Amino acid sequence: MSISPIRPSYTGATDPDSDLEALYATLPLGMPLPPAYSSSESSSAPTSPMVDDTPEYSCQLLPDEVFLDGTPLSVSRPRPGEPSSSSSSLASRRPMQFNTCHNNLRLSLSSRSHQTQTPAYGRNELIEGFAEVLGSLKHIERIDLIVEGMVTTTVIDRGYPVSSDSRCILSHRQTLYYSVSATVSPEQERGTVASKGRLFPFSYRIPTTIDGSTAPLPPSFYRMYATMEGSVRYVMRIEVHKRGMLRRNENRVETVFLYLPKTTPPSWYHYTSAAGSSSNPNPDVKIPIEPASDRSQKEWKTMILASGTPIPDLGVEFSLLKPLVYQARSPIPFSLTVSSTSPVLPDLILSCAQVTLLRCTTIHASGQTYKHEEVIGTADFGKPESPAEGQSQSKIVRVSNGCIEGGKEQGEIAWSVDGMVDINYALRVDIKPTLALNAAIPNFHHREAIELTTHSAEDADNWDGVLDGPALGIIGRL
Repeated sequence: MSISPIRPSYTGATDPDSDLEALYATLPLGMPLPPAYSSSESSSAPTSPMVDDTPEYSCQLLPDEVFLDGTPLSVSRPRPGEPSSSSSSLASRRPMQFNTCHNNLRLSLSSRSHQTQTPAYGRNELIEGFAEVLGSLKHIERIDLIVEGMVTTTVIDRGYPVSSDSRCILSHRQTLYYSVSATVSPEQERGTVASKGRLFPFSYRIPTTIDGSTAPLPPSFYRMYATMEGSVRYVMRIEVHKRGMLRRNENRVETVFLYLPKTTPPSWYHYTSAAGSSSNPNPDVKIPIEPASDRSQKEWKTMILASGTPIPDLGVEFSLLKPLVYQARSPIPFSLTVSSTSPVLPDLILSCAQVTLLRCTTIHASGQTYKHEEVIGTADFGKPESPAEGQSQSKIVRVSNGCIEGGKEQGEIAWSVDGMVDINYALRVDIKPTLALNAAIPNFHHREAIELTTHSAEDADNWDGVLDGPALGIIGRL
């Protein structure tokens, strides 16, 4: 048996509960009214049986509590030399302090102006911070700071790791505190006492090379493919060694930090395009290089392309500006020259040419090798031209100038760890005729290794401090 709710009548504006009654009138039939509460009930009565069991508030950090500090990630840092978007963004860009806690031990790294979820540092940058012990130093014998960098490659079979190889590329140990006796002296206690515990500051400058080698220290890295996985991981750890019966119970806390070095071409290298700048301010406007007749002012590397079926009196050359080091996401100039006794063949070959920019990743693990190539840029060709020199009555020469750009801005860097991981870049030239022209035009293939950097030489010269700090563009590829 169902009882229909009694609808209250609407009495107009004179009723103080008119709005509430109008809301009740909109309820569908069969829906019960909410329970009524007496105004005489005490508002101080507990609303939950667990109210009396809640702990008292304390402004001090307990051993099982953790600091949670941070700032909005939507705030981005403007490039050097560029004005900020608004003054409000500067006000909201607050420094971030990275804190990691475990039991009664805390590791805090210095504040950074860039907004990242993980501490990030650049080439040869100084890491500053402190370790804090929330408690007595009576049973502590030694406190060590350890910085490690590991390269790990893993073979994957059906989604499961089968075997892996590891190599330590960075190892540093520094003693922050050492007690020579079982009893801590009052001077030691007073010298390290802080408001919430004992502080042990430290500083460490990241080296530029791998331990025991002259090879550059690789950036943080992680890639996972169907059959192989590779990573470069850097950690900072605080270890507390205790004496007596607890000496084996080491208390430790660690945090991962990102190493994102900025790179530039050689300092003596400067390239100025026809537009007067090494970078393209307008990506919709392609920047052509100078014609072949003006190459005397610059050094070019010319490669002769070979085909599987040689044709007499036919030559194809591919030229790149020296040195073969370019900034990522900026135009790379090139030219393609075809010479032949046929007046039609050069234009046909140029119409079938394609130049692509490749990112090549090679991972070695347990005697196996995995190679992955990714196209990150495609070239645009200009209209074929006939240079003044090189022409003869018996040979026609046609030149097509162009440029290619690709990759992630400030996010491409070539590096290698011997026998583990290799990241390099290359330009691939392919001349593949259509089926209708396959009998008349041979196939040409060439691959030229180049190097990409995060910044240009002009950036280092024109912007003070542009090479300081991490290359945040690499984070998008981790």
